[in-house]
Amino acid sequence: MAEEEVTYPVSIVLSLQREQTAPLLRTMRSQHVLPALSHTWGSAQAYGALLHQAVTPLTVLDVPGPQWIKGLEQRVRALSNISSVVVLVPDHTESVGLLLAGAANVIPRDTPAEELASRIAAERRWLDMRHSPQRPAADAEQYRSLRPWQYSQQVLLDILSSGSRPWCCHDLCLLLGTAGEPMSRRALQARTTRLSERLMPHGISLDYTAQWGRTTFVGLVEGPGMAERRR
Repeated sequence: MAEEEVTYPVSIVLSLQREQTAPLLRTMRSQHVLPALSHTWGSAQAYGALLHQAVTPLTVLDVPGPQWIKGLEQRVRALSNISSVVVLVPDHTESVGLLLAGAANVIPRDTPAEELASRIAAERRWLDMRHSPQRPAADAEQYRSLRPWQYSQQVLLDILSSGSRPWCCHDLCLLLGTAGEPMSRRALQARTTRLSERLMPHGISLDYTAQWGRTTFVGLVEGPGMAERRR
């Protein structure tokens, strides 16, 4: 008899340093709220899973040490565009800026296991009460024919079509980079250009604005070529 698949309150655990997150996951295993494995920041596999969930995704972002605090608000702002985010932080980390950046909750990572599990489960219940399940925008009918691409391009399409607000190029570079280094603007431009070329035959284009060296991606529109609005 096949083993029943376990469903956790948390969709994905993202880590800024996976080897430091592993002990936390082992400690929390008996609480059944976190998946057994974490993903590194920037994981296309993790983002793809978040963007195709039938329920509102909940991500735990583990911040194993104070060396990761600089720039953390920007990471939270980017990640919160595709998922609700609970941030686990070192003790004595200031939480106000993270909450203003979009974190659903900020919890010290050394919180006792039972209390931590209870707070995470409460966040899941709150999400389920606030949001009714919807089919993700990335799964919409008009985008299904665009699936058979390189996986990283699929994920970029999903990110651009599913964000809860427009994407600043700096946030995209941060989200798509590694824990240690964001993606370069040049690399992002190359990827969006390739994506635009793939979309053109389907009558879909990227909708974006460019102003003072900052590009903001609004989403996808039906029409030939890459739609750009300059202000």
